[in-house]
Amino acid sequence: MAATYDTETFRQRYRDRYILVENLTLVYPQEKREKVKKEIEERLYDVFCKYTPN
Repeated sequence: MAATYDTETFRQRYRDRYILVENLTLVYPQEKREKVKKEIEERLYDVFCKYTPN
């Protein structure tokens, strides 16, 4: 199965030139999206707990 991405493209001015910025976001099926979201939340929680003073 090929990966599918949402694409967001915009131009940003930098000094005397324009730069094309393209943001690609991986699109997951609904079931997998929930699983990935939960995994990310768990990892972020671990990171924040690690750096939070006791």
